[in-house]
Amino acid sequence: MSLVVVLVALLLSASAAGVLARSGEAAALRARAQTAADAAALAAALEAAPLGGGHPQLAAERVAGANGARVTACRCAQGAALVEVVVELDGVAARARAMFDAERLAPAALAYDATGLHPELAAAVDRLLQAARGAVYVVSGYRSPARQAELWAGALARYGDPEAADDWVAPPGRSLHERGLAVDLGGDVELAARLVESLGLPLHRPLANEPWHFELVGARG
Repeated sequence: MSLVVVLVALLLSASAAGVLARSGEAAALRARAQTAADAAALAAALEAAPLGGGHPQLAAERVAGANGARVTACRCAQGAALVEVVVELDGVAARARAMFDAERLAPAALAYDATGLHPELAAAVDRLLQAARGAVYVVSGYRSPARQAELWAGALARYGDPEAADDWVAPPGRSLHERGLAVDLGGDVELAARLVESLGLPLHRPLANEPWHFELVGARG
């Protein structure tokens, strides 16, 4: 009788160990999937940000793949402040969100250099920043030809083709930043757009692929 009890106890112990091992493997797999999702979401948020490359889903897919996962869903529109990514790794799904809060990297929201900006543009931007109460700030205003040339060279190096680079950076001599007629805004750019309309400011966003880029109305005319 005691032998039977011992054998049963040993079998139960072995079964419990197997359950614990499988449970540990499942937990490790879930952790790996979540790590892949977190990394993919962060990559997408950085790429979607105003100074990112503009291809958040590709960035998410690349990082997820490096972690052995694949992206199954990506709410990561270019210019979005918040992105959400879902990945799958060995049958386990994980979801992650990420936000690129550029305000933490910026100086005081109203502290920007208006030198070189058209007076009408500078006045409109000042009103916009005051109304936004710190939720919007200037990332880039006037650019010298030398600075525009640097940005153009960087775009050529990134995209490898002038036509592709021109989708994101204007060649030297063709940017309205060089004439003080455009600014790139950071923070809540959708709030900025609403304030432009509600305050009747002479600003608009003519570039669909750059929602952070605001120009003085009539600048292209």
